[in-house]
Amino acid sequence: MDSNSSVLPPELERQLQVGSSVIVGATAVFIWDILHSLSEDYHILFKLNFQASAAVYLVSRIASLVYTLGFTLFSTYPLPNCQAALVAFNAFYPLSSASTSLLFFFRVRAIYARRPLITYIFGFLWLCMLAGALTVPMGSSATTVGHTCIITQLAPYMGANGVGMTVFDTSVFLAISYGLLSNGRAEQTPAERVRTAFAFGRANLYAFSESLLRDGQKYYLITVFTNTLTIAMIYAPGVAPIYRGMGSIPNVAVTNIMASRVFRNVKMRYVRDGPINRIILDPHDMRLSLPMISIGSDPPPVHGDGDQEVPTEIQTSRGLSRPRVQVT
Repeated sequence: MDSNSSVLPPELERQLQVGSSVIVGATAVFIWDILHSLSEDYHILFKLNFQASAAVYLVSRIASLVYTLGFTLFSTYPLPNCQAALVAFNAFYPLSSASTSLLFFFRVRAIYARRPLITYIFGFLWLCMLAGALTVPMGSSATTVGHTCIITQLAPYMGANGVGMTVFDTSVFLAISYGLLSNGRAEQTPAERVRTAFAFGRANLYAFSESLLRDGQKYYLITVFTNTLTIAMIYAPGVAPIYRGMGSIPNVAVTNIMASRVFRNVKMRYVRDGPINRIILDPHDMRLSLPMISIGSDPPPVHGDGDQEVPTEIQTSRGLSRPRVQVT
């Protein structure tokens, strides 16, 4: 069939309708999340000290928005040059995924601040994830059928992107969970900490630590599911090229929504509980430690002599046995 013909085969037209509906739906959900979080974003960007993590957060939101909006335009509007548009919109994918993952790299670096080897390892994993993301702009092609742009080919090596993201997310989830559980109220063996990380019962942590652990569990479960689905659609035999490339758009939207929510929860906890947080400033560099003790936490146990046991997280912020954890 002539690619310039305005008449599409019924099967191809159905595929285009399904693909465009999924993309438009994912974009609508992402825009709703941005509008829903505007007040929190305002506090983070203009009321708190503007840190590198806030800049990365802003970049991740903008890049993800441009990426999802771009493919909404790609799937619904007759563009003059589909291949050029595909490359241009895909160029925002590495920026979106890299900046979103960088937010969690900052979290790992903060939790393991006194163990530089951990930082180097996760920095290397982040670079590997970025290398996988760079395959997306290079591995796809598109053409015009009628007045519609369609993706005609996805290179098999593009699946490396999903694998890299899954490995990075799994490693970050385990590292953050292990670090938080190390500061729990009860001592646990390494194996017990790993089991607790994948369990959804109470983890015997202080209020903020448990909240951060639960947020991490939700993020991990959702992103691993969406990454796995995206990889499966690329490699599954018999899947139409339109469907193969469709999964990355909702994947970007959902991943960024979840990562941004974790980031905002940490920052807004400081806004709400600031007076409590000030008691755990590190005296050496006066940077705010992660606000582990908050309103609503269980009080520390009182011994028979009337002295209160200092919570582990406050001990950490004073530079004792465990790594300092900071808001990033």
